[in-house]
Amino acid sequence: MPEELQTIILEALDQEDPNVLKAACLMAGALKLPQAERGLLKALAHKAWPVRAEAAKGLGRLGSKGAVPYLRRLLKATDADLRQKLLAAAADQSKTTADPGPDEQPAEVKRAAAVALNQIEPGITEEALLAALGADQPALVNAAMVGLANLESESGRARMVELLSHAEPAVRRTAAACLGRLRETTAVEGLLALLDDVDAEVRREAVIALNHIKDRRALGPLSDRMADADAEVRRVAAIALGNTKSREEGMRAALAKGLTDREPKVRLACLSALANLRAAEALEGSAALLRDTHEAVARQAAVTVQVLALAKERPDYEGD
Repeated sequence: MPEELQTIILEALDQEDPNVLKAACLMAGALKLPQAERGLLKALAHKAWPVRAEAAKGLGRLGSKGAVPYLRRLLKATDADLRQKLLAAAADQSKTTADPGPDEQPAEVKRAAAVALNQIEPGITEEALLAALGADQPALVNAAMVGLANLESESGRARMVELLSHAEPAVRRTAAACLGRLRETTAVEGLLALLDDVDAEVRREAVIALNHIKDRRALGPLSDRMADADAEVRRVAAIALGNTKSREEGMRAALAKGLTDREPKVRLACLSALANLRAAEALEGSAALLRDTHEAVARQAAVTVQVLALAKERPDYEGD
């Protein structure tokens, strides 16, 4: 790493501007600069919560032992309730829209502190979460999986793959969602099996997870989901197929057929996907939707027609 860049980052850690400081915290953690520890610790007290959260993440990536008491302070965690506070912070899925004030840290800051503490002192939280995966209460199992995913845990991945076949649909859904977030390639076979699950929401989460992981084995099965009985499954399948950039004919044919789907949201997703894929063979079918009764579909049809017309005229043009 150039010495000049290191100097720039360290100097930026002394700035007060939250955007500059957040960027400096991010780079300090990404580059694992041990010299940045002082600046990151200082940033933990910044008035802007996004800076505090990024500083906590950076200290975790550094493995800063000296940051432990400061991170615990963010969680207001004593020796007696440390594990409980870590579990609560790791499992919290809420989104912060405003800083709650000096007496209570936002969920994002608590979660960042929990992740950092787990990176610096692995085991305290993970052990409790892994044990919770064996509970007989689905809600507890789900919370444990979300916590492990939030902690970016390596240890929990294999266990979550096993939970894809859990008896409770809610657990299968959460396992699929978490493994998708983690982009866990070893989960592909299990997720493919869930595409035929009796529960439509499980099928939907499996499609979304496969969209995140992007494994070629999923192309055919995802194409088959365009005939799913549930419209939301068909919609997310179209989005996933559009994100593949594949030229596989069966997949494109499934999307083209989806242009006549009875649900507007599915037609809309298929139009967008076909534009992404520059599937010129779907030009006429897309043009037919210019008179669709749903305004959003007709608008997207106009965009897709322009893209596909160009693709037909100049097949080698890749666009922006």
